[in-house]
Amino acid sequence: MATNKKKVLVLSPLHPDGMALFEGREDVEVEVLTDVSEENILRHIKGVHGIGVRVATISRKIIEAAGGTLEVVSRHGVGYDSVDVAACTDNGVRLAIAPRANAPSVAEQAMMYLLTLAKQVAAFDPLIRRGDWANRHQIQAIDLDGRTLLVIGLGRIGSRLVKRARAFDMRVIGYDPYVPAEKIREMGAEPVDDFRTILGEVDAVTVHCPRTAETIGIIGEAELNALRPGALVVNCARGGLVDEAALVAAIRSGQVSGAGFDVFDVEPPAPDHPFFAEKRILMTPHSAGISLEAAKRSAVQTVENILATFDGTLDPAVVVNKEVL
Repeated sequence: MATNKKKVLVLSPLHPDGMALFEGREDVEVEVLTDVSEENILRHIKGVHGIGVRVATISRKIIEAAGGTLEVVSRHGVGYDSVDVAACTDNGVRLAIAPRANAPSVAEQAMMYLLTLAKQVAAFDPLIRRGDWANRHQIQAIDLDGRTLLVIGLGRIGSRLVKRARAFDMRVIGYDPYVPAEKIREMGAEPVDDFRTILGEVDAVTVHCPRTAETIGIIGEAELNALRPGALVVNCARGGLVDEAALVAAIRSGQVSGAGFDVFDVEPPAPDHPFFAEKRILMTPHSAGISLEAAKRSAVQTVENILATFDGTLDPAVVVNKEVL
Protein backbone atom coordinates (compact mmCIF):
# COMPACT_ATOMS: atom_id res chain seq x y z
CA MET A 1 0.00 0.00 0.00
CA ALA A 2 1.36 3.44 -0.88
CA THR A 3 2.28 5.68 2.05
CA ASN A 4 3.48 9.24 2.52
CA LYS A 5 5.59 8.26 5.49
CA LYS A 6 9.34 8.63 5.42
CA LYS A 7 10.99 5.27 5.88
CA VAL A 8 14.07 5.03 8.11
CA LEU A 9 16.39 2.07 8.39
CA VAL A 10 18.46 1.92 11.59
CA LEU A 11 21.46 -0.38 11.27
CA SER A 12 22.25 -1.82 14.71
CA PRO A 13 20.14 -0.66 17.68
CA LEU A 14 20.69 2.85 19.00
CA HIS A 15 20.50 4.03 22.60
CA PRO A 16 16.84 4.49 23.68
CA ASP A 17 17.41 8.24 24.14
CA GLY A 18 17.91 8.52 20.38
CA MET A 19 15.12 6.17 19.38
CA ALA A 20 12.72 8.13 21.61
CA LEU A 21 12.97 11.05 19.18
CA PHE A 22 11.02 9.05 16.62
CA GLU A 23 8.06 8.83 19.00
CA GLY A 24 5.23 11.10 18.00
CA ARG A 25 6.50 11.37 14.44
CA GLU A 26 3.54 9.89 12.64
CA ASP A 27 5.17 10.82 9.35
CA VAL A 28 8.13 8.48 9.98
CA GLU A 29 8.28 4.70 9.84
CA VAL A 30 11.31 3.05 11.48
CA GLU A 31 12.83 -0.40 11.02
CA VAL A 32 15.82 -1.59 13.05
CA LEU A 33 18.15 -4.27 11.69
CA THR A 34 20.46 -6.33 13.87
CA ASP A 35 21.80 -8.27 10.90
CA VAL A 36 23.69 -5.53 9.08
CA SER A 37 25.32 -7.61 6.38
CA GLU A 38 25.12 -6.09 2.92
CA GLU A 39 22.90 -8.95 1.84
CA ASN A 40 20.34 -8.28 4.54
CA ILE A 41 20.43 -4.50 4.13
CA LEU A 42 19.69 -4.93 0.45
CA ARG A 43 16.55 -6.88 1.36
CA HIS A 44 15.22 -3.88 3.29
CA ILE A 45 16.64 -0.82 1.50
CA LYS A 46 14.09 -0.30 -1.27
CA GLY A 47 12.18 2.94 -0.77
CA VAL A 48 14.17 3.99 2.30
CA HIS A 49 14.53 7.76 2.84
CA GLY A 50 17.02 7.79 5.71
CA ILE A 51 19.66 5.45 7.14
CA GLY A 52 20.95 5.66 10.69
CA VAL A 53 24.14 3.63 10.76
CA ARG A 54 25.95 2.58 13.89
CA VAL A 55 27.94 -0.46 12.73
CA ALA A 56 27.66 -1.34 9.04
CA THR A 57 29.29 -0.72 5.68
CA ILE A 58 27.26 1.49 3.36
CA SER A 59 28.34 0.60 -0.15
CA ARG A 60 27.43 2.13 -3.49
CA LYS A 61 25.31 -0.94 -4.12
CA ILE A 62 23.22 -0.22 -1.03
CA ILE A 63 22.83 3.48 -1.81
CA GLU A 64 21.72 2.84 -5.37
CA ALA A 65 19.42 -0.01 -4.36
CA ALA A 66 17.25 2.45 -2.40
CA GLY A 67 15.80 3.41 -5.77
CA GLY A 68 16.31 7.17 -5.66
CA THR A 69 14.41 7.81 -2.42
CA LEU A 70 17.40 7.99 -0.09
CA GLU A 71 17.99 11.48 1.32
CA VAL A 72 20.44 11.01 4.19
CA VAL A 73 22.92 8.59 5.70
CA SER A 74 23.44 9.60 9.33
CA ARG A 75 26.55 8.21 11.03
CA HIS A 76 26.59 7.33 14.72
CA GLY A 77 29.81 9.22 15.43
CA VAL A 78 32.30 11.23 13.40
CA GLY A 79 34.08 8.54 11.39
CA TYR A 80 32.74 7.67 7.96
CA ASP A 81 35.38 5.30 6.56
CA SER A 82 32.68 2.65 6.12
CA VAL A 83 30.45 4.85 3.95
CA ASP A 84 30.99 5.32 0.21
CA VAL A 85 31.07 9.12 0.20
CA ALA A 86 31.38 9.38 -3.58
CA ALA A 87 28.29 7.21 -4.03
CA CYS A 88 26.35 9.41 -1.61
CA THR A 89 27.38 12.52 -3.53
CA ASP A 90 26.63 10.99 -6.92
CA ASN A 91 23.12 10.16 -5.75
CA GLY A 92 22.41 13.45 -3.95
CA VAL A 93 22.46 11.80 -0.52
CA ARG A 94 23.62 13.82 2.48
CA LEU A 95 26.22 12.11 4.65
CA ALA A 96 25.77 13.48 8.15
CA ILE A 97 27.91 12.85 11.23
CA ALA A 98 27.50 13.42 14.97
CA PRO A 99 30.44 15.70 15.77
CA ARG A 100 29.41 16.79 19.24
CA ALA A 101 28.75 13.25 20.44
CA ASN A 102 32.04 11.68 21.42
CA ALA A 103 34.51 14.58 21.67
CA PRO A 104 34.53 14.78 25.51
CA SER A 105 34.83 11.00 25.79
CA VAL A 106 37.79 10.69 23.42
CA ALA A 107 39.58 13.69 24.96
CA GLU A 108 39.21 12.05 28.37
CA GLN A 109 40.56 8.77 26.99
CA ALA A 110 43.66 10.48 25.60
CA MET A 111 44.22 12.24 28.93
CA MET A 112 43.73 8.93 30.73
CA TYR A 113 46.46 7.36 28.61
CA LEU A 114 48.86 10.22 29.35
CA LEU A 115 48.26 9.90 33.09
CA THR A 116 48.32 6.09 33.16
CA LEU A 117 51.55 5.97 31.20
CA ALA A 118 53.24 8.72 33.19
CA LYS A 119 52.27 7.16 36.52
CA GLN A 120 53.22 3.62 35.41
CA VAL A 121 49.88 2.17 36.50
CA ALA A 122 50.26 -0.89 34.25
CA ALA A 123 53.58 -1.73 35.91
CA PHE A 124 52.64 -0.95 39.52
CA ASP A 125 49.34 -2.82 39.53
CA PRO A 126 50.70 -6.36 38.88
CA LEU A 127 53.63 -5.66 41.18
CA ILE A 128 51.43 -5.05 44.19
CA ARG A 129 49.11 -7.92 43.28
CA ARG A 130 51.99 -10.37 43.47
CA GLY A 131 53.12 -8.93 46.80
CA ASP A 132 56.29 -7.38 45.42
CA TRP A 133 56.04 -4.17 47.46
CA ALA A 134 59.78 -3.84 48.04
CA ASN A 135 60.56 -3.46 44.33
CA ARG A 136 58.31 -0.46 43.79
CA HIS A 137 61.41 1.74 43.62
CA GLN A 138 62.52 -0.13 40.49
CA ILE A 139 59.67 1.49 38.55
CA GLN A 140 59.99 5.18 37.77
CA ALA A 141 56.82 7.25 37.43
CA ILE A 142 56.96 10.83 36.14
CA ASP A 143 54.88 13.98 36.52
CA LEU A 144 53.03 15.59 33.63
CA ASP A 145 53.46 18.95 35.36
CA GLY A 146 55.95 20.98 33.33
CA ARG A 147 56.18 18.45 30.50
CA THR A 148 55.61 19.46 26.89
CA LEU A 149 52.71 17.92 24.99
CA LEU A 150 52.28 18.16 21.22
CA VAL A 151 48.65 17.93 20.07
CA ILE A 152 48.29 17.25 16.35
CA GLY A 153 44.78 18.16 15.21
CA LEU A 154 42.86 20.83 17.09
CA GLY A 155 39.26 20.17 16.20
CA ARG A 156 36.53 19.18 18.64
CA ILE A 157 38.65 16.54 20.40
CA GLY A 158 42.12 18.03 20.22
CA SER A 159 40.94 21.41 21.50
CA ARG A 160 39.32 19.72 24.50
CA LEU A 161 42.49 17.80 25.24
CA VAL A 162 44.44 21.06 25.29
CA LYS A 163 42.23 22.30 28.15
CA ARG A 164 42.67 19.06 30.08
CA ALA A 165 46.44 19.01 29.64
CA ARG A 166 46.70 22.65 30.68
CA ALA A 167 44.78 21.78 33.86
CA PHE A 168 47.70 19.47 34.70
CA ASP A 169 50.13 22.35 34.10
CA MET A 170 51.56 20.93 30.91
CA ARG A 171 53.05 23.11 28.23
CA VAL A 172 50.97 22.42 25.12
CA ILE A 173 52.09 22.94 21.53
CA GLY A 174 49.32 22.75 18.93
CA TYR A 175 49.60 21.86 15.26
CA ASP A 176 46.71 22.12 12.83
CA PRO A 177 47.18 23.72 9.41
CA TYR A 178 43.43 24.32 9.18
CA VAL A 179 43.08 26.29 12.43
CA PRO A 180 44.28 29.93 12.66
CA ALA A 181 47.20 30.55 15.02
CA GLU A 182 45.18 33.01 17.09
CA LYS A 183 42.46 30.44 17.71
CA ILE A 184 45.10 27.93 18.82
CA ARG A 185 46.43 30.48 21.29
CA GLU A 186 42.90 31.04 22.61
CA MET A 187 42.70 27.30 23.33
CA GLY A 188 45.77 27.61 25.54
CA ALA A 189 48.31 26.09 23.17
CA GLU A 190 51.35 27.48 21.39
CA PRO A 191 50.79 27.31 17.61
CA VAL A 192 53.47 25.87 15.37
CA ASP A 193 53.59 25.91 11.57
CA ASP A 194 55.74 22.77 11.25
CA PHE A 195 55.57 20.41 14.22
CA ARG A 196 58.65 18.51 13.04
CA THR A 197 60.85 21.48 13.90
CA ILE A 198 60.04 21.28 17.63
CA LEU A 199 59.94 17.51 18.23
CA GLY A 200 63.14 17.72 20.25
CA GLU A 201 61.17 19.69 22.88
CA VAL A 202 58.28 17.22 23.08
CA ASP A 203 57.75 14.77 25.97
CA ALA A 204 54.42 13.43 24.69
CA VAL A 205 52.48 13.53 21.44
CA THR A 206 48.84 12.76 20.76
CA VAL A 207 47.11 12.76 17.38
CA HIS A 208 43.53 13.90 16.75
CA CYS A 209 43.02 14.17 13.01
CA PRO A 210 41.12 12.17 10.39
CA ARG A 211 42.78 9.43 8.36
CA THR A 212 43.61 10.91 4.97
CA ALA A 213 46.42 10.64 2.44
CA GLU A 214 47.91 13.67 4.19
CA THR A 215 47.85 12.20 7.70
CA ILE A 216 48.62 8.48 7.28
CA GLY A 217 52.00 7.93 8.93
CA ILE A 218 52.19 11.53 10.16
CA ILE A 219 54.12 10.13 13.11
CA GLY A 220 56.67 7.76 11.60
CA GLU A 221 60.19 6.57 12.31
CA ALA A 222 61.81 9.97 11.79
CA GLU A 223 59.30 11.78 14.00
CA LEU A 224 59.53 9.17 16.79
CA ASN A 225 63.32 9.33 16.81
CA ALA A 226 63.22 13.14 16.96
CA LEU A 227 61.17 13.20 20.18
CA ARG A 228 62.81 13.61 23.56
CA PRO A 229 64.06 10.20 24.74
CA GLY A 230 61.42 8.47 26.86
CA ALA A 231 58.51 10.28 25.21
CA LEU A 232 54.90 9.08 25.34
CA VAL A 233 52.75 8.51 22.23
CA VAL A 234 48.94 8.39 22.17
CA ASN A 235 46.58 7.64 19.29
CA CYS A 236 42.84 7.78 19.95
CA ALA A 237 41.99 9.08 16.49
CA ARG A 238 42.38 6.69 13.56
CA GLY A 239 44.61 3.73 12.85
CA GLY A 240 47.60 4.38 10.61
CA LEU A 241 48.32 7.92 11.79
CA VAL A 242 51.19 6.53 13.85
CA ASP A 243 53.39 4.02 12.01
CA GLU A 244 52.86 0.86 14.09
CA ALA A 245 56.09 -0.90 13.12
CA ALA A 246 58.13 2.23 13.81
CA LEU A 247 56.44 2.61 17.19
CA VAL A 248 57.29 -0.96 18.21
CA ALA A 249 60.92 -0.33 17.27
CA ALA A 250 60.95 2.93 19.26
CA ILE A 251 59.46 1.17 22.31
CA ARG A 252 62.02 -1.63 22.14
CA SER A 253 64.91 0.82 21.82
CA GLY A 254 63.64 2.90 24.75
CA GLN A 255 63.24 6.03 22.62
CA VAL A 256 59.52 5.89 23.45
CA SER A 257 58.82 4.81 27.03
CA GLY A 258 55.11 4.12 26.61
CA ALA A 259 52.19 4.37 24.23
CA GLY A 260 48.40 4.27 24.38
CA PHE A 261 46.36 3.13 21.38
CA ASP A 262 42.61 2.95 20.95
CA VAL A 263 42.81 2.45 17.17
CA PHE A 264 44.73 0.23 14.78
CA ASP A 265 45.71 0.23 11.13
CA VAL A 266 43.67 -2.96 10.68
CA GLU A 267 40.78 -3.56 13.07
CA PRO A 268 40.54 -5.79 14.92
CA PRO A 269 44.30 -6.34 15.08
CA ALA A 270 45.59 -9.81 14.22
CA PRO A 271 46.35 -12.18 17.13
CA ASP A 272 50.06 -11.90 16.36
CA HIS A 273 50.10 -8.11 16.25
CA PRO A 274 53.47 -6.96 17.66
CA PHE A 275 51.79 -4.56 20.10
CA PHE A 276 50.60 -7.54 22.14
CA ALA A 277 54.18 -8.44 23.08
CA GLU A 278 54.94 -4.98 24.46
CA LYS A 279 53.80 -4.28 28.03
CA ARG A 280 54.53 -0.60 27.58
CA ILE A 281 51.88 -0.27 24.87
CA LEU A 282 48.43 0.02 26.43
CA MET A 283 45.44 -0.73 24.23
CA THR A 284 41.66 -0.41 24.12
CA PRO A 285 39.38 -1.77 21.35
CA HIS A 286 38.39 1.46 19.57
CA SER A 287 36.19 2.15 22.57
CA ALA A 288 37.15 5.72 23.51
CA GLY A 289 34.06 7.13 21.85
CA ILE A 290 31.52 4.65 23.19
CA SER A 291 31.13 5.63 26.80
CA LEU A 292 27.59 5.69 28.17
CA GLU A 293 27.32 9.43 27.66
CA ALA A 294 28.84 9.27 24.19
CA ALA A 295 26.42 6.53 23.18
CA LYS A 296 23.50 8.69 24.27
CA ARG A 297 24.79 11.80 22.50
CA SER A 298 25.63 9.85 19.34
CA ALA A 299 22.21 8.22 19.18
CA VAL A 300 20.41 11.51 19.74
CA GLN A 301 22.35 13.40 17.07
CA THR A 302 22.11 10.50 14.61
CA VAL A 303 18.32 10.64 14.80
CA GLU A 304 18.22 14.44 14.94
CA ASN A 305 20.15 14.60 11.67
CA ILE A 306 17.69 12.27 9.96
CA LEU A 307 14.63 14.17 11.17
CA ALA A 308 16.23 17.53 10.37
CA THR A 309 16.83 16.33 6.82
CA PHE A 310 13.15 15.48 6.44
CA ASP A 311 12.17 18.83 8.00
CA GLY A 312 14.58 20.87 5.88
CA THR A 313 16.56 22.09 8.90
CA LEU A 314 19.74 20.00 8.70
CA ASP A 315 22.78 21.94 9.93
CA PRO A 316 25.30 22.17 7.05
CA ALA A 317 28.12 21.91 9.61
CA VAL A 318 27.34 18.22 10.19
CA VAL A 319 27.26 17.32 6.47
CA VAL A 320 30.45 15.74 5.08
CA ASN A 321 29.64 16.15 1.37
CA LYS A 322 28.37 19.72 1.41
CA GLU A 323 28.21 19.83 -2.39
CA VAL A 324 24.87 17.98 -2.21
CA LEU A 325 23.20 20.77 -0.22
